[in-house]
Amino acid sequence: MKYALLGKVSFWLVLIGAAALLTPQPAWPEWLARMLLSAGVALGVTALGVTMWRKRVNTNKRN
Repeated sequence: MKYALLGKVSFWLVLIGAAALLTPQPAWPEWLARMLLSAGVALGVTALGVTMWRKRVNTNKRN
């Protein structure tokens, strides 16, 4: 459940960061938009890594 929330937060950070970078006259500074985008990507990679790790640990426990 926690990892599903991590994925959703990651998705929204990427979406907001990309939208802030693509707007012609953004209300946010460029560094903040880039920080949101990179934090979202990092959270997404972390969520995928943790999910894959948990599946591998559960598979090894069964054997």
